[in-house]
Amino acid sequence: MKYFLTCLIILFSIGTVYARRTIVTTAATINNGTWTAGDTIVMKSGTWTNQAISLKANGTALQPVVLIAESPGNVILNGNSRLSFSGNYIIVSGLYFKNGTLSGAPVVEFRTSASELAHNSILENSAIANYNPINNSVDSKWISLYGTNNTVNHCSFENKTNSGTLLVVWLTSGLTVNHVISNNYFGYRNANFDGNGNELNGQEIIRIGDSSTSMTTANVSVSGNFFEKCNGEIEVISNKSCGNLYTNNLFLECKGMLTLRHGNNCTVAGNYFFGNGVSESGGVRIIGENHKVYNNYFENLRGTGYRAALCLVRGKENSALNEYFQVKNAFVAFNTIVNCSQAFSINYNSSSSLTLAPIGSVIAHNHIYNTSSGYNNVTIDQNYVANMNVTWKNNLMNQGLYTNFSFNSNQVVTGKDAKMTLAGTTIDMYEPSSTSDLLDYSTDDYNNVLEDIRGRDRGTSAKIPGASQISGSVSKVMPSKTSVGAPFFNNQTTGNDNLRINKPFSYVIINAELQLESRQSGKLCIYNLSGNELANSPIIANTNFKKLLEKGIYILSFITDKGNNFSEKIIIR
Repeated sequence: MKYFLTCLIILFSIGTVYARRTIVTTAATINNGTWTAGDTIVMKSGTWTNQAISLKANGTALQPVVLIAESPGNVILNGNSRLSFSGNYIIVSGLYFKNGTLSGAPVVEFRTSASELAHNSILENSAIANYNPINNSVDSKWISLYGTNNTVNHCSFENKTNSGTLLVVWLTSGLTVNHVISNNYFGYRNANFDGNGNELNGQEIIRIGDSSTSMTTANVSVSGNFFEKCNGEIEVISNKSCGNLYTNNLFLECKGMLTLRHGNNCTVAGNYFFGNGVSESGGVRIIGENHKVYNNYFENLRGTGYRAALCLVRGKENSALNEYFQVKNAFVAFNTIVNCSQAFSINYNSSSSLTLAPIGSVIAHNHIYNTSSGYNNVTIDQNYVANMNVTWKNNLMNQGLYTNFSFNSNQVVTGKDAKMTLAGTTIDMYEPSSTSDLLDYSTDDYNNVLEDIRGRDRGTSAKIPGASQISGSVSKVMPSKTSVGAPFFNNQTTGNDNLRINKPFSYVIINAELQLESRQSGKLCIYNLSGNELANSPIIANTNFKKLLEKGIYILSFITDKGNNFSEKIIIR
């Protein structure tokens, strides 16, 4: 993690003779100042209304120019306030854009003019919430990312209601930008609709590039972010460039996809998709060439077709840049798919103008685990399928349905017991136990897959199907709401006034009996997946609660006396 305060301590420790620390109260003071390497501009705590900040400065790697809140989260910008900055090595930290009505212009822009861009600069520990034009039909962005080698890190973005993508990476054809978007919280984005009730286009959370620059290698890293209820449109993330990396991100109840819409040579590895049964929740959609999608986890997604857990789309002959390129040489391997309405949708497209089925692609060593036989494991659209070339290899699938898909035992292995168990991660995920039948299907294929979704060593000869190895040291942590976003930010929508309170209870399940120990007083409720309340009991701190439950899946809801709500899914086998 890269926090500004740590950087500041380092800077002061090496001794900066000419550095200035200037407290400011207006945008004009910032805009009209002459700032040099090592300067720190401190924005006075309070409400800044209708303040358009335009910072131009040049720092160095060791002596950046810093724009910082006097107290993080207590510099509140509203009305038409916005921020733009350009130059080199600028750090912006601690700002809170809250309940503004800015219309049209970006809230934060990594440039001050078309020719003055930001490079090697950081936006961190800042938040934008409920910052929308009065008219939701106005298309505007919250973050416009220009320049090169910039970072958006540990920021929180919540409740964007107007049209327009939340964060856009703008590209220049042929220029590799090397940006990093990491450890941020994105939440509560609902769709705007046209007169026919269709989702308006362009309501993504993140878009990297556009059609015109889609063949440009951007080399943007999107990692460690938490996406919650991001429902603006089918593309939660819209990849429209080449060479980007998406890793260790978590998508919770999002009615959309991580979509490789344009561009080639992207990697989607080690991400988590939890649908929790929400309609239209999806996984990864693949279009284009040489994409790698591996070590990802998908659970309880309800999307089908384009919104399936994994969708390989049919392409168009002589496709224009804004249309659908043929899927070529896709590598889809070592993914775990649990109780998803449609695990694989292959060759899918709703348009008869798209005639090019996927070719040269591999679907190998994936694991579909279903607790019911009613889920659709594989669906292949038969339109223009004659020339399709997809190699299926050693995919483990326990039960479920197949549409237009026949297979042999080398392609799909059925009828085996993976002996899955809950891992006790931030959000419980299924992983194989030490006696799993997956051990019988290990492989030495694909030496480029060196670790599993949680950073355990895959080795060269013992890689098992699915995203998780059975043994090894965990070195990667699933993102959580406590580990991402601006540390000062309180999630206004969910009412979690303190996201960093430790869970006040622990529990074990022994012979179908829930045994819970509470460290705080409060109320415990237990619900089944139909929403029926099975228990509603007051809890006294440092006491035990026990209840026998039938086989099934349940939701525990614990509300402390202070009003903090903690929910957790449990499974009784």
